[in-house]
Amino acid sequence: MNTKALVTMLLLLLCTAIFASEDAGDAAELERKTQELNQLAERFKAETGFEGDITYNHQYMTFSNIIGNFKDIVVTSPQDTVSMRQIFDRVVAKVTPFISAREGQLIRGKTSSNVNGTRVRYEQIVNGYRIEGAGFLNVAYNYETKKITVTDATVSIPSEQIPINIGINQAVQIAIQHYDPNYNYDPGNELSNPRSKLVYFAIPDEIGSHQYRLCYMIAFWGLTVFVDPSSGEIIHTRSLIIEDYHCNVDGEVYE
Repeated sequence: MNTKALVTMLLLLLCTAIFASEDAGDAAELERKTQELNQLAERFKAETGFEGDITYNHQYMTFSNIIGNFKDIVVTSPQDTVSMRQIFDRVVAKVTPFISAREGQLIRGKTSSNVNGTRVRYEQIVNGYRIEGAGFLNVAYNYETKKITVTDATVSIPSEQIPINIGINQAVQIAIQHYDPNYNYDPGNELSNPRSKLVYFAIPDEIGSHQYRLCYMIAFWGLTVFVDPSSGEIIHTRSLIIEDYHCNVDGEVYE
């Protein structure tokens, strides 16, 4: 065997060993997280009287879906939205200690029903502000399976007040300086304004994790700028990649 072939073989063996080590580490970490979530699920069942299935979100170490029933919650009128509203509130009271939303952050929406069941969404509101892309808890009752499903998309955000030192028009002006100083901004013309709102958004950091921060979210064509409402600092930008696609369509033109 020549030297080149020997070196190539050794490199392949080294890479294989590294990947195998990483896979083993990932599997061990997944097993550890699963055991921890299993213990949390057992405590949830013991404290709430829940019977059914629970799926996990290993990234955030929370429950993703809870499907089943509670021993002390009996559904007698599943199509009665008033009765189900009370049922859903009792369910939320049971799951709140086990989700990311703090007490008092969930606001119940409209209870609705169709041929499959009755459902409601609780929106997570923190200090009066919504959470972009997350922050809700769905609760539903299925007529056929006679089971309750809870889907958790809440996030952990402290209820401490954030000082708002700049208004939305000032935030837009700051964003414009980054986007295009020549942008023709007319506060009185809604059609020409960038879409802007004050929300909580998951801002990425240097190591790739995300932290929810209150910020002005100002969307231009192809770019969204996030401005801190306390300091006026631009804390994040997000580009929208737009591509043109061309295609030919066969057909006839009718006049």
